[in-house]
Amino acid sequence: MYQFFVPPPPLQPFIQSYWRLRSPSLMLEERIFVDCHADILFNFGCAYERRYLHQLDKRDSLAVSNLDGQRDYPLAIVQQGDIDLVAVRFKPGGLAAFVPMPVHELSNLTLDLYTAFGADALVLESQLFDSAHDAAQQITLLNLFFLQRLNIQAAHTFALYVAQCIAASNVRVNIHELSADVGYSIRTVDRLFQQHFGMSPKFYARIVRFQRALALMSKDVNITLMGVALACGYYDQAHFSKEFSAFAGQNPERYREFLIARTKAPPPNLVQYLQADKS
Repeated sequence: MYQFFVPPPPLQPFIQSYWRLRSPSLMLEERIFVDCHADILFNFGCAYERRYLHQLDKRDSLAVSNLDGQRDYPLAIVQQGDIDLVAVRFKPGGLAAFVPMPVHELSNLTLDLYTAFGADALVLESQLFDSAHDAAQQITLLNLFFLQRLNIQAAHTFALYVAQCIAASNVRVNIHELSADVGYSIRTVDRLFQQHFGMSPKFYARIVRFQRALALMSKDVNITLMGVALACGYYDQAHFSKEFSAFAGQNPERYREFLIARTKAPPPNLVQYLQADKS
């Protein structure tokens, strides 16, 4: 159903993957949980609806290509009709290497391609449309576009180091201790991290912990929720359930039901791939 492609080595520190979906008369519905990623979606098919799971009366319809900055709320995506999508998924902090503005200015925003990347992005969109039946050519076009825009200096090594420290920790991260360890003030750590990851280090740590819980639940559907909470550094099960609901738009019990059903009849599912811990 989906086709996934890995970018060349120079882009791999910044871009997680490309993916395509082309299908006539398809009903597509996916839940997208909170993560640390930004995405570009080239939409050459029918419009799709976004439902905001943290604000159930809010929804919108998009028919054009766009850049989605990193979000702090979960979404449901519904699309019915002729679907033709080409997408780019950036690694956490990876978008900073390709855009001229601080990434925190893009958080929770959806921008048109021209605003985000300039006129060259519109040329790329046209080329991708003309190559709709040639996946290899589309990936070549994407690689050329991002290789030409790559600014390695924009990916601040200090912010990346802080992110790696957070991701490597199996317990709650003390930002005060981390700041002291690297020799910066907490304000400086927060400012640099916001510029390159679009969120504070504390919020990033919450998402990393949530993603770790998702991975653990997927690996072992029989693990207790208390076991997940303790293994992932939550204070208790109530804390875990509250965080999970905020980032997934559903409680962990309901998500466990989905996982158990999936083991009986595993469907091809985009969100399962995107939510996997590949950062």
